[in-house]
Amino acid sequence: MKKGKLYLMSLAMGAIFFACNNQTPQEKATDQMEKAENKAQASSEDAMATSESAAAKNTEAVIYSNIAAANEAISKIPAPQLSNAEAKSLYTRLGKTVVDRINAKTALEAMDKEDAIQRIKNDTARKLQAGEITQSDYDNILKYLADCFAASKSIN
Repeated sequence: MKKGKLYLMSLAMGAIFFACNNQTPQEKATDQMEKAENKAQASSEDAMATSESAAAKNTEAVIYSNIAAANEAISKIPAPQLSNAEAKSLYTRLGKTVVDRINAKTALEAMDKEDAIQRIKNDTARKLQAGEITQSDYDNILKYLADCFAASKSIN
């Protein structure tokens, strides 16, 4: 009988141990709910990241479209009538710099190109004072610059 009691006691202890180690149905349901909530949150985060990525790509497409439209508008501005090679050189430098400003990828690059445009404007004024270009050349170059700015701003 002692062996039977020992056996029953061992069996009872095992059952108690097993019962204490296992979760109740409520605990199992709570764990499943937590797992489901975690999966739902991860899915929501993935969806948000995908949405943000799509929005960024759409914004990028709009920006590049605006850049292309500004470049096209600039290309349609007629070249000014200039009297000599020096004036034509200033006009060419100015045109290239304006296009580079429109196509700038960073704020630093844009500021650099704006500084370059200002330097070209200053060079144009110095060349006028030195008699290397005429007043008409000077006026036509500045009008061309104003037309470029107006065309590029009308796109945005």
